[in-house]
Amino acid sequence: MKRAGLVIAGTVLVSGLARAEPVEIADYDPHSSAWNGMAQFVALAEGMGFEVTPVSDLEWGSLGAKDILFLVYPLKHVDPAKLGDFVQAGGNVVIADDFGEAGDAMTQLGLLRAETRMPRASRYYEGRLWAPIATAQGDHFLARDVGEVVTNHPAALDRVEGATTVIGFDEGALVVAGERGTGKFVAVSDPSIFINRMQQEPFHGNLQLTANILRWLSREGTANHVVLLRGDVPMYGEPQPFIDDPRGGKVGRSIASVNSWMYSWRDWLPQASAMKVIAAALALALLLLAFLALPVRRGPKIDGLWLRFSRPVRRDDPHALVTTAEAGTGSLLVLACILRDQVQADLAEASGRAEPLYTVPEAELVALVSAAKGTNAGVALARVYRKLRALPSRGQAAAPWSSGTLTRRDFESLYQDVAELCRTLGHELTEANPVV
Repeated sequence: MKRAGLVIAGTVLVSGLARAEPVEIADYDPHSSAWNGMAQFVALAEGMGFEVTPVSDLEWGSLGAKDILFLVYPLKHVDPAKLGDFVQAGGNVVIADDFGEAGDAMTQLGLLRAETRMPRASRYYEGRLWAPIATAQGDHFLARDVGEVVTNHPAALDRVEGATTVIGFDEGALVVAGERGTGKFVAVSDPSIFINRMQQEPFHGNLQLTANILRWLSREGTANHVVLLRGDVPMYGEPQPFIDDPRGGKVGRSIASVNSWMYSWRDWLPQASAMKVIAAALALALLLLAFLALPVRRGPKIDGLWLRFSRPVRRDDPHALVTTAEAGTGSLLVLACILRDQVQADLAEASGRAEPLYTVPEAELVALVSAAKGTNAGVALARVYRKLRALPSRGQAAAPWSSGTLTRRDFESLYQDVAELCRTLGHELTEANPVV
């Protein structure tokens, strides 16, 4: 049970409204509507869209991104390292404790709780020294529309490091809020403000503060499950290494959900003997599938015919091009290129130069051919030189995308000129076989 002062103070606070029965009632009971229960808190949270689950034991690893851990006057030691790891990984927590077992955990968060004296305040509820009034400080979200918070035998947070004092006395803080890693925490040095009587009129500030705490820790609706731990509740296990990153975005949250799901299966990993049994069962299943996949009857004889193939004819093969051109389906431009290639070979033989049409200037080439084969050969070359130079390569002319054309009249004129040149060079070019 909480200190006897809570019972006495509660009796005084309700005087004039309803006298408390002298019957012993468990403090902070979430199902109790008595003055020191927390049914009012549960109703407020559920009315705001939260699900509240009181727990009789806590497994740290079960807490996820949707949970808000609400510690109210814990009577079991709260491990400061585990609480710090929980917040650092992205957890949300409220520590509401004055003289319970959360002192070390508060120290882990940079808070020092004073337990030896009553906080000094400027005002006290109805002049009672055990009910000092704390006031909102700063513009933190938790302080919005709060004004004043009436307390009941509170402690005070004397030292606040790395956190923001939201509600405070003249000396010491009542409510502080802060962030560690990707998590958030709220520390309250008087859990009495959450009991039924302190959540009713005329304690509007207490009720508003409670609503603000839940909204701030909800991360815009992501965390909507309040895990309520009060009194003598054992805590065990280890927090998850990663819980939430509010700045991670939609993709980051999806990945985090998968990681959390995989982490939740860590306790169900089979032992070595079970792994061997599973491996043996899988091997037998594969053998069975292989056996069923084998054909019952012998299939057709495999003679390798499917491996045979015929090499396709080259697109610029001279004989194929001549055949298609004579059939009226080929390109005369391609035939002209074949004539040009024949002349190229003859000129190379006569001039002693490689690729003379493209490597030797026209005047020089005419002179070389005249010297080697006579003046008539030079004149014949000069007549056809520029026509041959203007032709594309054989591959370009034969390409499917080629748009070049050559009329029958131009081809016949070119053919006559090439035949004359070949004759003067000592070669014959017949109509039946223009390329030999």
